[in-house]
Amino acid sequence: MAVGLGTMREELTETSVDKLFTYGEADRLIARPKAQEDLEKIAKSERGDHRLRVLAHELLLLLGKDPDPKMVRIYCEAVPGAFMHNWWGLPGHHLGRLGENLVRFGEAALPYLVTEFDDPDQIRYLGAEAAICRERKYSVGDLMAWLACRILDRPFPDGVDPDVRMAPRMQLRDELAAKLSSEKSERKAAVEEKKKERKRKRASK
Repeated sequence: MAVGLGTMREELTETSVDKLFTYGEADRLIARPKAQEDLEKIAKSERGDHRLRVLAHELLLLLGKDPDPKMVRIYCEAVPGAFMHNWWGLPGHHLGRLGENLVRFGEAALPYLVTEFDDPDQIRYLGAEAAICRERKYSVGDLMAWLACRILDRPFPDGVDPDVRMAPRMQLRDELAAKLSSEKSERKAAVEEKKKERKRKRASK
């Protein structure tokens, strides 16, 4: 492993989102020699853990790079437990830094978000609104639905009682799952039709 990459990987392993984006450590890391090259290798590493890959991608965004569409699954799979959830957002209220960048992936994130709408684990939240989070007992499923609602620009099924929020969230899950399944079938049918068309053209020559 190259020394530059090892050092950058060690830095990201030892730091936190708070240190990077609240206390300015991100500026120091992106100013390192070969920072972009090292960060790209970490972000693209299939064997890297989600936390490191997301942090590397966030620093690449600071360097002016466009979001990498291949990172959408990594971001979505990092939501449940890779970071404190205030970095993703407070359901029904606002988005955190990571949540804003996840939403930038658009509808490509929906297949990964919708599968976690029923996750009952309570989110871990720090900050001034932690009391609201505890009072309403927001779950990872709530957070996933909130992110999906922001992508789709539709109302989030909020409420004080988590049991009351569950039914509309599951309804939204089923609606989106059906829509995604239909779109997948349509794409598959379109691919098959193109194959048949190519065969017909070859046969007519």
